[in-house]
Amino acid sequence: MTSTVRVVRLDGLERLPEALAVIHGAFAEYRDTLVPPSAALNETTGSLARRLADGAVFLAEDTTEAVLGAVCAEIRPDMVYLDRLAVLPAARGRGVASALVAAVEAFAAGSGASSVTLGVRLALPGNIAMFGRIGYRESKRTAHPGFSEPTSMSMVKTVSARQL
Repeated sequence: MTSTVRVVRLDGLERLPEALAVIHGAFAEYRDTLVPPSAALNETTGSLARRLADGAVFLAEDTTEAVLGAVCAEIRPDMVYLDRLAVLPAARGRGVASALVAAVEAFAAGSGASSVTLGVRLALPGNIAMFGRIGYRESKRTAHPGFSEPTSMSMVKTVSARQL
């Protein structure tokens, strides 16, 4: 069943536990399988509060206001960093990720940033492909501490005020 997705930008701390539950729920499948482990599983409401203070946190809901996904956006010089894109497994394939990414892109354009940047694990080719389909391009590869070969890639997309 497909439902309409509505994205809301959090304006306070009240709904951070919902965002945290979605992030933990979406990244749980990578526990004990992703090397190095995902730091998303270490998020707390306190760390999300800092992310909110440094940019924005968005939730995606369906028409019943059930939370389907979340994403964070951090304002950096001349760009916005998209982080912790999380969609619950049962909600995947319904446009939730695209709606959340679009919200971050609009936020970036509205804040005067010229681009949105994100990091994605090389071990997750489906995620890389999804970002590629919506206009993100690889900008560099990096290795996590303790690894000699790249483990992740940065991807970037140019945004402008015309997107508003």
